[in-house]
Amino acid sequence: MAIDCQTFYTRLLLLATATLLWSSPSPVLFFCPQITLAQTPTVLDTKKSQAEQLYQSATEQLNKGQLRAALKTFEQVLATLRQINEPQAEAATLSQIGSIYYNLGAFQKALNYYQQALKIFQQQKARKEQGTTLTNIAAVYRNLGQYQKALEFNQQALTIRREVKDAVGEATTLNNMAAVYDNLGQYQKSLELYKEALAIFEKLKDDRGKGTTLNNIGLNYDNQGAYPEALSYYKQALEILKTAGDRMGVGRTLTNIGFAYSNLTEYQKALGALEQALAIRRQIGDRPGEAVTLDRIGTVHRQQNFDRKALQFYEQALAIFKEVKNSPGVGYTLSNIGATLLKVGDFKAAAEQLMAAVEVWESLRPGLTDENKVSLFEKQAETYGLLQQASIAQNKTEAALEIAERGRARAFAELLASRLGSDKSQQLVALKPPNLEQIKRIAAEQKATIIEYSIVAEKIYVWAIAPSGDIAFRQIETRNLDISLADVARNTLVAAATGRNRGSASDDRPAAESANNSPVVSTRKINRRLHQTYKLLIEPIADILPKNPGDRVIFIPQGVLFLIPFVALQDAGGSYIIEKHTVSIAPSIQVLDLTRQHRQRLRSHPRSQVLVVGNPTMPSIRSIADEAPTPLSPLPGAEKEAIAIASILGTRAIVGKDATERAITHKMPQARIIHLATHGLLNELLDRGFEVPGAIALAPDRTPPAGRARGHRLYIKGMQQATVC
Repeated sequence: MAIDCQTFYTRLLLLATATLLWSSPSPVLFFCPQITLAQTPTVLDTKKSQAEQLYQSATEQLNKGQLRAALKTFEQVLATLRQINEPQAEAATLSQIGSIYYNLGAFQKALNYYQQALKIFQQQKARKEQGTTLTNIAAVYRNLGQYQKALEFNQQALTIRREVKDAVGEATTLNNMAAVYDNLGQYQKSLELYKEALAIFEKLKDDRGKGTTLNNIGLNYDNQGAYPEALSYYKQALEILKTAGDRMGVGRTLTNIGFAYSNLTEYQKALGALEQALAIRRQIGDRPGEAVTLDRIGTVHRQQNFDRKALQFYEQALAIFKEVKNSPGVGYTLSNIGATLLKVGDFKAAAEQLMAAVEVWESLRPGLTDENKVSLFEKQAETYGLLQQASIAQNKTEAALEIAERGRARAFAELLASRLGSDKSQQLVALKPPNLEQIKRIAAEQKATIIEYSIVAEKIYVWAIAPSGDIAFRQIETRNLDISLADVARNTLVAAATGRNRGSASDDRPAAESANNSPVVSTRKINRRLHQTYKLLIEPIADILPKNPGDRVIFIPQGVLFLIPFVALQDAGGSYIIEKHTVSIAPSIQVLDLTRQHRQRLRSHPRSQVLVVGNPTMPSIRSIADEAPTPLSPLPGAEKEAIAIASILGTRAIVGKDATERAITHKMPQARIIHLATHGLLNELLDRGFEVPGAIALAPDRTPPAGRARGHRLYIKGMQQATVC
C-alpha cells in the first residue's frame, strides 16, 4: 500500500512526540518537500516505510533507556532519509542523534550533530526547530563549562520560542538558562527563571516538564544550603517523574535526594537513594549522571570518615568525567579528592589534586562577563582555600601567599588590564597571577608594607610583605569568637559609622549622629568594638608594621573583611590606626600593580577628565516600605573634602544642588578619575526594587525629563572607564 507524503510525516511526528529528549521535550515538526522526478513513487514509498519503521524502533529503544541501540537505529534512519532527500526530516534525526550523544556524555559529538541540524533548519526557515536546537546547543556548552556561550545560545532560543509562541520550548529554555546561573552561583536569578518555567509547565499540564523543574528548584535550594526545602521539592519531582516514565529524570532526582539526606546527616537514607540512582543511570547508559552519583557517594563516605572508600568512588567519578570531557565535573571531583587527602594528612598529594582543580576552574573563565566571573569564583573559592591549607601544612607559607593572591579580584584585574593596551585579547592572555618575586617587586614599587588577609575554615591567614621583600606570616584563630566573623565586620562598620565621620564639618559633632539617623550607640561601646577588631586583626601583626607614621600600609582584605574600616580601628591606648600609619585598601596585590600602570597612563590625559563630587543636595529615601521618605543628612565635611581634592587635581568640585544625577552621569563617560564624596547606601533601598546591593546619592534633578518625576532619586551605575575613589 502506497504511503502518501502527509501520512508519512504525520506518523513520524507522532513518533517524535514519544522520543525522550534531554533538552527538548517538545516534538519536532516535519514538512513535506516536493518529490523529484528522478525518484519513482514506488521507491519513495519503500524508503518512507523503512524510515518510519526504523524511527519507531529507535523511539521504543530510547524510551526503554537503550541509548546505544537507539543511536544505531537513528543512524540508519538518517542514511535512509538522505537517500530520498528529505532535509527537514534529516535535521530532526540529526537532533535526535545529538541528544543521545548528549545523554551519553559525548558532548563534542552532540555539538557536531546539533550544529548540522541547526544549519538545515535555518536553510528551511523552520523557526520552531531552530529554537529547539539552539537550546540543545546551549545545554552542551553548559556541560563543557562554557557558560557565556550557553547563556548566549539560550537567549537566542528564548527569543525565537517566544516569537513562535512555543510555550513548552520557552519553559525548557528558561530551565536551561536557570541551570547555567546555578552553575555560576547566581541562585536568586536562577530561582526566578525556574519558577517562571514551572508556571508554564503547570499551565500546560506537562508532567515531565513540571517534574524536571521541581527537581531543579530543589537543586537550587540545595546549593544554598536549604536542605529541608530542597528535599521537599525533590520528593515532589520524583513522584511525578516516576509516573511520567522518565527514568533519566528519576535517576537524577534520586541522586539529589541522596545528597540532600547526606547534608542532613541521614547517611543510610542518603546511600540508599544514591545506590538506586547509580543502578538506574548505569542501566540507561547515562555516563555523566553515573559520574555525578559516584562523586556524591564518595562525599557521603567522606562525611562518615570512611576516607579511603570515598577516594575510590571519587577516582571512578573522575575517570568518567574526563572520558566525557565534563570540565566542571572534573574540577569538582579533583577538589573533593584534594579535600579528602588533606583530611587524611597526605598534604603533598592533596596540593597536587587541588592545583589541578584550580587550573580547571580558571579554564572556565574565558568569555564570561565580569559579573559571571565573580559569581563563578565565589562558588569555587573553597578550592583555593583548601590549597592554601595544604601548602601551609607543608610549611610552604610563601606558596600559600601565591595561591591566596591567585584566587582574588580576578575579574577586576582583567578589566584593568584591558584598559592598559589596545589589544584586549593579548592583555587577557598575558594577565597571570603574580608569582612570589613579582609580589616582592610590587611591594618595593609601592614603597609600602602590604598586609594580605585570607579567610580559610576557622582561621585567618595573614601575610606582611615589606618593601625590602621580607615576608612574615601569621595565623589568627577564629573558632573561639563569640560571634561570627561576618558579625564582627558588620559591628565594626556600624561603630565606625556612628562615631566621628566626614559628615561633620567640625570636631564637636555628637558621636551618635550618623548619616542615616541610626539609633544612639554609646562612645564606650563604639570604642570597645573598634578595639576588639584591632585586637583580632592588627595586634597579631603589630610587631611587623612600620614604626614611622608616614610609611604606607596597604591592607588587602578578603570577603567580609572588606567591611572593616581599618583606619578607624583603635589600639589599647585609644589611638586610631590612621594616627600611626598611612593606610590604604586594595582588592589584591595584582590590582595594586595594574592601578600603578593605569595612573602612569592617566598622566597623559588632560585634567578636564577628572570628576569630583561632594555633598550633593540630598534626596529622600524610604528605609521601611510603609514609612514616608525622609531626606538623607547633609555631609558638609564631605564638601570640604571634595573642594580640597579638586584643588589638588586642578579641577572644580561639583557640590550641592549642582550635583544632580543628570549632570554627573553626563560627565561620567568622559572622566578618567571620579571622586564621589556622598552617601553610599546598602540596606535602605528595599522599596526601590534595585537589583544591585548599593546606591550613590546624588541631588534630585530639578526639571524631570519628559514630564516624568525624578525627584528624590538615587543613582546606580557601573563604572566602565574610570578609576573611582
